[in-house]
Amino acid sequence: MWVLRLLDMAVEELRIDGRLNQPVQTACGQEAVAIGTAAALRPGDLMTTGIIHLQHAQQIGCSLPLGPAIAALIGPDFGPDSDEAAPFVASIRGLSASSSALQQSPLLAVGHAYGKQLIDDGRVTVCAMQTRDVKSADFAEAAQIAMSWQLPVVFVVENARQATDTADYHGMPVLAVDGNDVEAVRNSVAEAVQRASAGEGPVLVQAVTRRAIGVSSVDPLVFERQRLISGGISAGHLYEVERRARHLVAEAEAHARAMLAEEQPAPIREPESWPAAS
Repeated sequence: MWVLRLLDMAVEELRIDGRLNQPVQTACGQEAVAIGTAAALRPGDLMTTGIIHLQHAQQIGCSLPLGPAIAALIGPDFGPDSDEAAPFVASIRGLSASSSALQQSPLLAVGHAYGKQLIDDGRVTVCAMQTRDVKSADFAEAAQIAMSWQLPVVFVVENARQATDTADYHGMPVLAVDGNDVEAVRNSVAEAVQRASAGEGPVLVQAVTRRAIGVSSVDPLVFERQRLISGGISAGHLYEVERRARHLVAEAEAHARAMLAEEQPAPIREPESWPAAS
């Protein structure tokens, strides 16, 4: 979650500098949904999403290089209208994500799930969406097909508005979860994946979260840090985790800039100590 938060902050700085080639909205405070969902997937499961920080969460979860992901947002040859293959694609552990419009459609997830059902390998397709996507015609069609054929598909809805849920889920079972608790998200998505894998049909996970404004108890990083310290993890160890996350993201950003300039990335020099952000 620290890596994802810092990566989001780096992308926001690039946006302020006018360096991005596509609109990207920051998602600080929503890391638990992204990381918890990625952590719940098993080898061979497939995930589709058009949400940038969900794509980045897959990169992080698979230990894939982050430099190409940043380059895809700032390079003129990597944008959504270019002919280059988007470097978001993650094939390790069977995960997949792309920035194309097709990947944003829940109908694609249904198509993947139908293929999984035909080969009967017990694997599941997870489609991560935002609240507004649930009200789309694509989702209505996908949900009806998934329910009719009892497909092994899980829809994860990132609800960042904390509004009263009035969406129509077309008879699909719904699991509600605190989107600020990464363990709860992982467990809920894992339960939904297990149910879909066992032939019980599609499941929807509603993860309610909100963007963080300053340090507060609802910030998933603060919440998890407090829980880890209560569980016996030292503050010094967590500081080292954060230090490594900062180094990783700084290195990735330098690599992205070097890629675009076709140069060798300069080594990252760390200060004597990072200021603790937590």
